[in-house]
Amino acid sequence: MLIKPSAQRGHEKEKKMVVPIDEGLLRIRHILHPTDFSQASMTAFGHALKLGLSMTSDLTILHVDPIQADPDFENFPRVRATLSRWGVLREGATKEDFLALGFGVRKMLSKGDNPVASILQLLWRKPADLMVLATHPEDPLGKWLPDTVGQSLARKSRTMSLFVPGHCDGFVSLDTGNVRIQRILIPIDHRPHPQAAVDAACTLVAGLGVRPVMCEVLYVGEQSDRPQLRLPQRDGWLWKESTCTGIVVDEILETAEQHQSDLIVMATEWRHGFLDALLGSTTERVLRRADCPVLAVPVNHSAMTPRRP
Repeated sequence: MLIKPSAQRGHEKEKKMVVPIDEGLLRIRHILHPTDFSQASMTAFGHALKLGLSMTSDLTILHVDPIQADPDFENFPRVRATLSRWGVLREGATKEDFLALGFGVRKMLSKGDNPVASILQLLWRKPADLMVLATHPEDPLGKWLPDTVGQSLARKSRTMSLFVPGHCDGFVSLDTGNVRIQRILIPIDHRPHPQAAVDAACTLVAGLGVRPVMCEVLYVGEQSDRPQLRLPQRDGWLWKESTCTGIVVDEILETAEQHQSDLIVMATEWRHGFLDALLGSTTERVLRRADCPVLAVPVNHSAMTPRRP
């Protein structure tokens, strides 16, 4: 392995809750971005870099290659050049200028025929708090990290994962570094308990300094059976609680499209039981069809470690 350090949409109500902002927020110390050097991966890279910069989280950029080419890391995304284009660093900035930003970036090239196994090995040695991955719904068999592989990686590693569809720009502009998150959709159910999704959404919004933002908490079921949640308060944050009936995945996607959600955040156990094994979990089915980034949050993910590959 080569390493280069761098550096019917029924009952709706809007309300402001009174939970302190620090309660339940997650600490993102290490972000992992697996890349296949595609344009879709470049879009995901922009999200990973912006999150690392905003949260002062270390970022690892990893490529797995069967012949371990590119020993000079020429194909890897340019971190300092990107930050210069964003106006964070001056043009021609030195390594010292980058280090002054307070977060680290390292580039890793691993030799292997099985990307999932290689990435799991890395996560076993150095766990990540967040993975940022590109998805390729238009050609899932012709890419190094297709949807099925990315979902398998997130499921096996038990790592919170941000999936950025290759057919959309996401919420971070690769050209300017500007963030656009105005509406977040958080679908909820009793199992898994959805508080982890709320906490993760708040972590991203707080870390990126986004405001104003509308977070819609959607429950597909009866209003009387709706799960109870802690919804933190901060200036510029507004919570909407919505309840509807119907087919869960269809209702989630219809709501996201109708309200032009910039991000979907879901708590997940990934696959649970026979139908999930056959059809995929609710999160996986949403992910296959979503037109915006999806943040999948494993329940109790912060207390879990990746399975040994």
